[in-house]
Amino acid sequence: MDETSLRTQLEVAVSDEPPLGHLVSNSVRAGRRIRRRRLAAGAASLSAAAIVVVSLVPALTAGTDHRAGLSRPAAAQFPSPARTAYVDLGSGTVPISLATNVAGTPIKVPGGGDGGGLNVTSAAATPNGRAIYEIGTGQDGGAVVTAIDTATNTAGPTITLPNFQPTDIAIAPNGKTAYVGGEQDVVPINLATNTAGKPIRIPTRSWTMAFTPDGKTLYVLNPFERSVTPISTATNTALAPIKLTVPKAELGYLSDIAITPNGKTAYVLYGVQGGRPYANWVIPIDLATNTALGPIEIQTPGLASGLVIAHGGQTVYVLSTRAVTPIDTATNQAEAAISLPANAGNAYSIALAPNGKMMYALSPRGVVPIRTASRTVLPMIKVPQIEPITELAIAPNGKTIYVGTSTRRSRQGGLTLDSGGGVVPISTATNTAGPVINLGSPPAAVTFGR
Repeated sequence: MDETSLRTQLEVAVSDEPPLGHLVSNSVRAGRRIRRRRLAAGAASLSAAAIVVVSLVPALTAGTDHRAGLSRPAAAQFPSPARTAYVDLGSGTVPISLATNVAGTPIKVPGGGDGGGLNVTSAAATPNGRAIYEIGTGQDGGAVVTAIDTATNTAGPTITLPNFQPTDIAIAPNGKTAYVGGEQDVVPINLATNTAGKPIRIPTRSWTMAFTPDGKTLYVLNPFERSVTPISTATNTALAPIKLTVPKAELGYLSDIAITPNGKTAYVLYGVQGGRPYANWVIPIDLATNTALGPIEIQTPGLASGLVIAHGGQTVYVLSTRAVTPIDTATNQAEAAISLPANAGNAYSIALAPNGKMMYALSPRGVVPIRTASRTVLPMIKVPQIEPITELAIAPNGKTIYVGTSTRRSRQGGLTLDSGGGVVPISTATNTAGPVINLGSPPAAVTFGR
């Protein structure tokens, strides 16, 4: 899929269409992760379109999200205090002080991308915040993993994975191993030696990944196979895939996975582009037996594109374009939806604050804060010129949200082209956006380090 086609699909996806209108796919996580999920979803929509013609033609991350890639880019990835936001621009990384929101000296990331740097697509921090690992594609088309030392703000070493198309990176809770997802493999990387291990074969392309709280199992979403593959981190072997029963919707795909704090249940999001009520589903998985439970219907219209789990684990919150649907994890029943402001447009990413008291939904016009206790929607925080494939990244101290933005836009052949950009800091104390921190281009990913 070429860049122009992708851009066109993204514009349709984030345009202010009514929620019942057809949505071209734009998100498989984040979060972290937003860019990654959108690329995947674009592929899914093209694949589905191909099937239709013949039978009659995947997100900052958070990052992406996911990757979203893309929808929990978020909160604290480590318990120690973070001092710096690391904004990955594709061919380099800029550190930003969380105390002053002042950008530091750019960190040149080797790897062979445009201008000699790595074309970053996703990033993750080690649990202690002492290193950031970025993944992307080098000049030879293979994957490149680059470490950034947050004490010295220097890049290296670089780990190359020839003939490997990266989709996501996740770091184990003990900080010893990173796992890089790809087309049909997940590659473990020993972070003590910065060496890649033997690829772990999975049924199909991997995308969003989630660890159990004890770090013993990594669950890998296989969006186009409608399954989840568990990986034992002790042996780095794949277990039997968990097949998910979902409606036979032509344009549906798995787009996110999250695990409850007690490690008992995973929740997988199945989004459908048609935008009809009850078309989207959340599928629980019993992790004791690795079996899928009955799907939970999402009653609100619009494409469901992200989910987060409350800190206590009692509630799953599902974002679907114009609303957030809570799910009671004790009963696996959907509760009354929380409607988003009409002026927000089609929201496409959601993140939970580190203290669990607030959620934030990202839309093409701004950020919508939601109090989790009362489920009260606060006025939207307007952010000018939000980048359509941006990150929604919350600092581990919960004081600042960073959102990607484009500073210059032009129209060419009916297509909006962006040049320049950076991030906008949002104060969570006042729910106000600050001035743009101009970095020359919108972010590919945002992570936090010491």
